[in-house]
Amino acid sequence: MKNNAILLLLLLLASNQIFAQDKKFKLGLRFAPNIAMNRVVDLVETDGLLFSNNGAGVRYSAGLTGDFYFGKNYSFYTGLWYTVMRTGMKFDSTGTGIKPAINESVYNLQYLQVPVALKLFTNEIGTDLKMYFVVGGTLGFKIDEKEKSWEKNRSSVQKPSKGSGHSFGDVGLLLGSGVEYQMGETTTLFFGLSYNRGLLDIASKKGPMWIAERDASDFYTISTSLLSLEAGIKF
Repeated sequence: MKNNAILLLLLLLASNQIFAQDKKFKLGLRFAPNIAMNRVVDLVETDGLLFSNNGAGVRYSAGLTGDFYFGKNYSFYTGLWYTVMRTGMKFDSTGTGIKPAINESVYNLQYLQVPVALKLFTNEIGTDLKMYFVVGGTLGFKIDEKEKSWEKNRSSVQKPSKGSGHSFGDVGLLLGSGVEYQMGETTTLFFGLSYNRGLLDIASKKGPMWIAERDASDFYTISTSLLSLEAGIKF
């Protein structure tokens, strides 16, 4: 996986050298603090357990962007991002006469993400200023996961082994909008807002929590979302 990331980085750098002269390609650097959220779906309503999400947190994403221009106001948008996501879940015992037993977990997930999207540009809305819109998706590959907190109040609740609570990857929807400001002949600053919605269940077989000898898929699904402020520079 690391070799693939290095190969993609080298390809982006090589492309920048090849296409820079005719302005068909621009390489950029991006930094994006985000609000990391997740969705938990309880699959069984009659088992006396209520699974739900456990808040949100501030995380970040950073890395390279690449714009392959195939028209004045269009480009194929890609890159390589190091992105930190968050999953938080909890479940309670429910039912008459049952004492509530709250169990919860929070994990940081470290991903390499590759955006694959179409970027659309307006004509100038001010001097050297354009708006852009991004529509596409992301491919995410988990490189690590770290437990931030984990608590149980029920003896049958089990913790997965280290690094095994979530699946190896995700596919997401990517939507974004922002502005680009042209500084000189080759340098461009950009600022925007993006939304990245994970489309897959990323809980592993045991998930961040599991009960007795049952699989997580018997009880719940987990998917992630990121709402990001992004800023960067293109060359």
